[in-house]
Amino acid sequence: MKVNIITGPFGCLPPYAIGAVEKLWYSIGTDMRNKGHQVIFISKKPLKESSMDDNLLLHGYERTGSWVKDFVLDFVFSIKALSKMPKCDMLVLNSIWSPILCLLFKWKYRRALYNVARFPKKQMGAYFAMSSLACVSTAVYNALIEQSPSMKSRACVIPNPIDTHIFCNEHMVKTLSDSPEVVYSGRVHKEKGLDILVKAVTRLHEVGISVGLRIIGATKIEDGGSGEDYVDYLESLVRGYRITWVEPIFSPSLLAKEIRKGDIFCYPSIAGLGETFGVAPLEAMGLGLVPIVSNLDCFKDFIVDNENGLVFDHTDVRCDELLANCLMRLLSDEKMYSEMSAKAIKKSAGFSVSRVSDMYMSIFKKVLGGE
Repeated sequence: MKVNIITGPFGCLPPYAIGAVEKLWYSIGTDMRNKGHQVIFISKKPLKESSMDDNLLLHGYERTGSWVKDFVLDFVFSIKALSKMPKCDMLVLNSIWSPILCLLFKWKYRRALYNVARFPKKQMGAYFAMSSLACVSTAVYNALIEQSPSMKSRACVIPNPIDTHIFCNEHMVKTLSDSPEVVYSGRVHKEKGLDILVKAVTRLHEVGISVGLRIIGATKIEDGGSGEDYVDYLESLVRGYRITWVEPIFSPSLLAKEIRKGDIFCYPSIAGLGETFGVAPLEAMGLGLVPIVSNLDCFKDFIVDNENGLVFDHTDVRCDELLANCLMRLLSDEKMYSEMSAKAIKKSAGFSVSRVSDMYMSIFKKVLGGE
């Protein structure tokens, strides 16, 4: 099958450091190639030499900080990508404008799929040229059909994958260490609810329960964090211990090595319309860490409360106390911890790149067979 994958104007392929969508489709497209399909990536040209010479690399842009300007740049890049791409069977789209502009280039492809990686903003009705709208989670799917019920027949859920060769635990279970540690990995931003986590760990120390806290991720505003003032605020909440701060890690294998040092992975996000899937907790589950997450719908596709992780209500005024109680439950019951760890590892194995790639290929064949 001939597949064209168009990413956006701001992220390069191969992806480095940033670009969740680019990372997603680079891994899936590469897997499809390995399975014998002809895949062409159409993406922003990187500044350095790359191994992408057999693809279509175009002049892209840096984000301007202005939504309007970025919107215009997306339009320009989408036109350029669609006009220069070769003919294909399936066209995979990720930019804002390409699902609308592709109608001008209908002779170049047979069917098209749009990857809904963010919560829709009532624009999906304009994407009627798409044969399929692949949502990364049930939460995104529900939002889409609520906003655009006419698109329900075209919508489906295909999750984001993780690298199960890297984020895995060969022992198929993890036990609590003698000096347990809670780990968070992601942007150090206010919407991630890290103040709730710090307060919860502080509560444990106040009652004599010793547990470490490791925070991995970008703190600078230009890198997606909330800046040094927020870091100082988090530090002001600490009593009886020290936070281990780790700079963002872009190598998956090195990130896995760092997360593996911990016992519990906590992702206390309060961003109800910001979190669409939750790759970070799923990766930690693959390593055997038991996850504790906030009560956001995006986590419900792979975390079942009291089975392979714990969930706390982040909207409760006592949310830090509720999170502290979850931490205490795991730290005080090694049998429960090990059982949840084994189930977390087993669940994460179903989100391999190969399996998700096959899910997309199944959709491709279905819509192409409907011609």
